[in-house]
Amino acid sequence: MIRNYFKVAFRNLLKYKLFSFINIFGLALSMSICMLVLLRIKDQLAYDQFHPNTGRIYRLITDLRNRDGAQYRLASSPLPLVDVLEKDFSVLENWVRLYPVGVERTVTASKELSIRAAFTDQSFFEVFGFTLSRGSATTVLSAPNSIVLTKATAERFFGSKDPVGQVLHMETLGDFQVAGVIGPVKGKSHIDFDAYLSMSSVPLLEKAGKRSPALDQWNNVTAGYTYVVLKQSATEKQLKQAVQQIASRLQSDHNSKERIAFDVQPFSKIILGEELFYSLGRTGSRGKVLAEIGISFIILLSACFNYTNLSIARSLSRGKEVGIRKVSGAQRFQIFSQFVVESLFMSLLALGLAYVFLKMIIDFAPFSDEMIPAGFQIDIELLGWFLLFSLFTGLLAGVLPAWALSSFNPVQVLKNLSTVRLFGGNRFRKGLIIAQFTLCLVITIFTTVFSRQFNYMANADPGFNREHVLSLPLNSSKYQILSEEISRVSGVQMAGATSEHLGINASGHAPIKLQPEAEPIYIDYFDVDANFIQVMELKLLAGNTFPSVADTGREQFVIINEAALKPLHIANPTDAIGKMAWLDDSSVVHIAGVVKNFYYEGLERPVTPLLLRNRMNKFNFLAVKTAGDSKTILQAIKAVWLQHNAGQPFEIRWLADVLYEKRSAWTTVSMLGFLSFIAVTIACLGLLGMVMYTTETRRKEIGIRKVMGASVAAIISLLSRGFIKLIIIAGLIALPVSYILGYLFLNMFANRISLGLGSLIICFFGLLLLVLVTIGSQIYMAAIANPAKNLRTE
Repeated sequence: MIRNYFKVAFRNLLKYKLFSFINIFGLALSMSICMLVLLRIKDQLAYDQFHPNTGRIYRLITDLRNRDGAQYRLASSPLPLVDVLEKDFSVLENWVRLYPVGVERTVTASKELSIRAAFTDQSFFEVFGFTLSRGSATTVLSAPNSIVLTKATAERFFGSKDPVGQVLHMETLGDFQVAGVIGPVKGKSHIDFDAYLSMSSVPLLEKAGKRSPALDQWNNVTAGYTYVVLKQSATEKQLKQAVQQIASRLQSDHNSKERIAFDVQPFSKIILGEELFYSLGRTGSRGKVLAEIGISFIILLSACFNYTNLSIARSLSRGKEVGIRKVSGAQRFQIFSQFVVESLFMSLLALGLAYVFLKMIIDFAPFSDEMIPAGFQIDIELLGWFLLFSLFTGLLAGVLPAWALSSFNPVQVLKNLSTVRLFGGNRFRKGLIIAQFTLCLVITIFTTVFSRQFNYMANADPGFNREHVLSLPLNSSKYQILSEEISRVSGVQMAGATSEHLGINASGHAPIKLQPEAEPIYIDYFDVDANFIQVMELKLLAGNTFPSVADTGREQFVIINEAALKPLHIANPTDAIGKMAWLDDSSVVHIAGVVKNFYYEGLERPVTPLLLRNRMNKFNFLAVKTAGDSKTILQAIKAVWLQHNAGQPFEIRWLADVLYEKRSAWTTVSMLGFLSFIAVTIACLGLLGMVMYTTETRRKEIGIRKVMGASVAAIISLLSRGFIKLIIIAGLIALPVSYILGYLFLNMFANRISLGLGSLIICFFGLLLLVLVTIGSQIYMAAIANPAKNLRTE
């Protein structure tokens, strides 16, 4: 019997080729998005599955309220927190801290690489499931200046040679001896550094001035990450009460407008948990995943209902087949099963096309870097997920038409099929069409507003020069020598060093105060040299750039922007010059100058207080101002750069291109555009299904009207009027909703476009034109059909 069902399904597939193509294409398009979401969910669920005792591991997190009343939940916590917790409360079996260093330039006798490193305690291999291929887990991180490398990092430095005992020189930290190598990891983890340094090294580094104090600093809440293992007899509630008591003590000891509280996060809820600031690694977000599932399910449901409409429209011609089968003794369940099998068959075919679409998205879509997990593999398990999903889609799409068509009264359908009405007429499906077009119009308008806003932010004046400025990575180059040699190249006007590109993100933030006993304010900073202000054409309101002596000695001078004057209680730029300031509670510096405000983090944010510092070991890029963009200048700069970076890839970029790439949000715009295309396509398929259904059920009415003298134009007007009315209703709903959403979205930005009504109206009429093209051919064919053919059975 099942075999016959597949035969009938295959014959109908060939008989109604256009109908089958539309069904399969619509399902495949929506299924490809759902498969992409499934791929992402599977990748997220694979994280941190190899660690022992995950049910008893918790991460200590921080609730922070600043002096302005803004609240933040941070994945990090102060480093001394766990010491107090272990000393005063008997709830811990074990614990470990991670204190990230950042990207560190590291040198061996024959090679230089940049690696991501973190300090950690010697209990690291007891708490987590990482194993060592070389070295002892109990001793590798016990001695100061010890380092453990991952297998990949060890091979990058030493190849097949045994790295244990070798010395690595880290640019800002000094020499570290390799004590062990981490073996192949059994799975993915949000803890993913290239190297782990012994925490016992930190006191020595702080004493030598190579690291700012952090081990005993409670106000440095972003310094590290703390993981604890509860005793068998302890509970999460007891741990939470303990950290809350510590926070209460801390608050009473520090009379500050800022409030710090602590909370606990189960290890199993780090992945796909709440979204925290300063999250470590790729943890995902439950809210984002649920949003992705919701969007993909809406798109899938829309495609399934389109399948229902098209199936009913074309299956009306099979009404007599159903009637004859019932008269011949077929049970309703058998007919129902036949239509469900046909739906499953169609869904399996759509699965194959959806897989092709998915591969195209992965290989060619500009947003794939954001959506596709790094290092993913389509394995047997994932293919099994796809197959089960395909069967679910087939049932979702096929159950409703199967139930409806199997309910036909054989006497009624054999006598007069035109009297059959499913679902009480067309109201349900008209409502679906309105909902679909409302949704796709909202998505289209929002995509337009989103694109315009980010295009504006990418092209508007940020208050600093970005034209004809080249960005060169310094790597290990001595920036002063490289800067001087490049400045001598014909066509180069000036070169300056910086820790980070302006217009993206600040390099960091630090506490600053004008009096030793005053409460510090936290302020963003960049590290730049004396030439940088002139290269970027920043305007000095008072004072000067850094003195030349500042480039060679310890940090002596800083420059602030005018937004920093008010929180520092300085009346005007002139008064700021020469004032003494304390940085990080230890460094004493003088204010050398005040620059006019500029958008150092992009135009989406208001200008906030900024500090320009002058530390050579923090410079990462050389900004080169040129007279033009000729290839001759680029070749000359490349030749100089390669002299100082032999064997390194030459990665030179125009700053304007870097900022446009970061600020235009092209990948997000393209993703929204793709979703908009899918929504519009599926909505048009649904409308096409409605047209096919209407012309199928009204063909005799059309024939009678033509016999009575109705013109083709009158018939087209009669059939299209209802559909255009549906689109107008969708527009009346979507336009105010889109305007409100656009208004709320634009108010997230400090600088924004004017929303206006022009783009909304253009989107609506564009969609209306597309609808007319979609329904035009079907309605025209129905209007010109020979009435004798439709009425010959009467």
